[in-house]
Amino acid sequence: MAKYRYLTDEELKDFEDEFKHFLIANGLHAEEWKKLNDEDPDKAIEVVGLFSDLILEKVYDKAKHLVYIGKKDLKAFKFYDKKALLIGVDYKGELEFPKDNLLQFIAENSSEMLIYSTSKSFSRENRNKELHFLLDLGGTICDEQIFDFLFRIKEKQ
Repeated sequence: MAKYRYLTDEELKDFEDEFKHFLIANGLHAEEWKKLNDEDPDKAIEVVGLFSDLILEKVYDKAKHLVYIGKKDLKAFKFYDKKALLIGVDYKGELEFPKDNLLQFIAENSSEMLIYSTSKSFSRENRNKELHFLLDLGGTICDEQIFDFLFRIKEKQ
């Protein structure tokens, strides 16, 4: 069973070379892998779970920023080793957050927004679990642009 989730078929295709190297490093060459799939599919799924965890750990270790954009709320996170900062935005206007030109929309409508911040501490071991949980809720790994923009607005308040 995977610690986080199993990679999708599409994701596995994207990591096909890495998966082959992973199998070989674990003593499963092409013939052994085929045999395992045929004779013990549950064990083969377990191997895919281990590989999925390995890939997701690497992705999560590199992730520094995450954003969740709802219709009327936005949450931008900055992750450190043992802490995450959150800058949240609750929009009171009639429109919804747009998919394009988000920062311009926030700048032009900030008077109708409540911008708040908080932080959460966790152990280094739980950092990636926190990231995964937020991704499961609809968050997206992103660059620092949204967080930094909101941070500058929040500082001016």
